[in-house]
Amino acid sequence: MSYRNYQNKSEEQDMKRRRKQSSKKMRVKLPPINRNLLIVVIMLMIFGIVAIFSASAPEGVDHYENPLYYPMRHLAFAAFGWLALFFISRIHYKNWERWVMPVSITIIALITMTLIPGLGKTDYGSSRWLTFLPIQPSEFGKFACILLMASCLSKVKNLKNILVLKHAGLIAFMMLIILLQPNMSMLVILGVTCLAMLLVAGINMTIVIGAIIAMLPIGGLIVLKHSYQLKRILGWLDPLSDPQGIGYNIIQSWYAIASGGLLGVGFGNSKQKLYYLPVAYTDFVFSVIAEESGFVGITVLVLLFLLFLHFGFKVATRCEDMFGRLLAFGIVFNIGFQAFVNMCVASGVFPVTGVTLPLISYGGSSFIVTCAMIGVLFNISRYSVKKERKQDEARQ
Repeated sequence: MSYRNYQNKSEEQDMKRRRKQSSKKMRVKLPPINRNLLIVVIMLMIFGIVAIFSASAPEGVDHYENPLYYPMRHLAFAAFGWLALFFISRIHYKNWERWVMPVSITIIALITMTLIPGLGKTDYGSSRWLTFLPIQPSEFGKFACILLMASCLSKVKNLKNILVLKHAGLIAFMMLIILLQPNMSMLVILGVTCLAMLLVAGINMTIVIGAIIAMLPIGGLIVLKHSYQLKRILGWLDPLSDPQGIGYNIIQSWYAIASGGLLGVGFGNSKQKLYYLPVAYTDFVFSVIAEESGFVGITVLVLLFLLFLHFGFKVATRCEDMFGRLLAFGIVFNIGFQAFVNMCVASGVFPVTGVTLPLISYGGSSFIVTCAMIGVLFNISRYSVKKERKQDEARQ
């Protein structure tokens, strides 16, 4: 081998070595996510898959001659949800502060399209779906609302600031569109989430209380305008006055919960899911769980959600910056509050609404959006864990 060939070969080896070194530098190893939070989320998902397998079987057989129709679809949603969770958990949460306007405007545009003839699809008297996409855009509105609130409240404290007014205007417009759909349950969830984030951000309590008082007459007018909302409230106040009409859903849910007793009637043995309890695998899946697994089963479920709140709020409090803290709090509170509302509806504490039980109920849009938001929370937990390790090392 000539000297020139030897020199060229050594140069090629040096080039390969440098490429490997540069690629290693580019592949920055991310800190681990909060393991406790991950375990709780996985357990909730498994709980949901098992519950849907039982609760949806009668309707699957009746409509599609396949008891596994809804569970298989839910597993597909779970797969998409996990993909979203995995990829989003690798995106640094601070990037969302730069993307807040394009992401929010895109979501608001999709929600607005539901009211445009030809683009929106009406089901059960409400225009919540799109004809060209198999999604419910208002579900994505939860993340847009949290993102807008976290972005503006982390920068300013004065509510008269132009940035706050701009973000508040976008949230108000989104809520107006959701009201026109109409989707009252989503409107309540968004409103309460905004108020909770205002309190955590340290906004004057007088302003928050004033906002709540101002919302009460507006809520009253909305209920009076939509007769079905008024019927739901009347049915909630006195369900036994019309057991086959406005009080039917609550009474059937009570039967399911009461039949469960301490240990339940056994997996797959629910009687209320046999068309006594409407939409047993979505809005009233909690009632089926209570009937089949009893007080012990729903206690485990409630404890899992409480653990999710505990570990989630822990991530929020240990975040380094205000934006991440508010973003984490908004996500955890939104998921926890939605779960609380669903359980209260099934128990008859709240009027009947179309709120699903996060990570448990059947529903593609709701499940995937929840997973995506948890992905953001996991990414925040990566840097919270990193901070904790640094503090532990400093103590040692």
